[in-house]
Amino acid sequence: MGKKRIWILACIVGGILMIISSTVGSITFFETLYGIIAADVGPDVAAIVSLAVQILGYIAMSGGIAVIVGALIVAMDHFRLGKFIIGLGAGMGLIGLIIFFITGIFEGSIYSDMQAIITQIAHGSYGFVGIILTIIARRKLKKD
Repeated sequence: MGKKRIWILACIVGGILMIISSTVGSITFFETLYGIIAADVGPDVAAIVSLAVQILGYIAMSGGIAVIVGALIVAMDHFRLGKFIIGLGAGMGLIGLIIFFITGIFEGSIYSDMQAIITQIAHGSYGFVGIILTIIARRKLKKD
């Protein structure tokens, strides 16, 4: 249980860093996924798929909270579910962070002045470190 505890703690720390920097994912991916699936199934199945996609979207939007909840679920020996939730929170958070930096570059807000550059780097670096820490910890988590 020793190494597992360390990686669970690393996920929790990564989730806290993601929360501090407001690193969250976007629900747009899941809306697009629903649009693709709903076109090929009947209305009854589409309603079920819609509910499942909404739940996944809300988990992804919660970012660091999803990572922490996933780590706690792993600690309660629900390994697959916990790792899945950690992956959603961290993966969608990474996409959100990349979009944050790209829009900052194209809007010019990152280049406007030195203080803005330092603020953007400091704001984004907590999230980046949190996401990287979470991804590494998730990969290292092994079932006892």
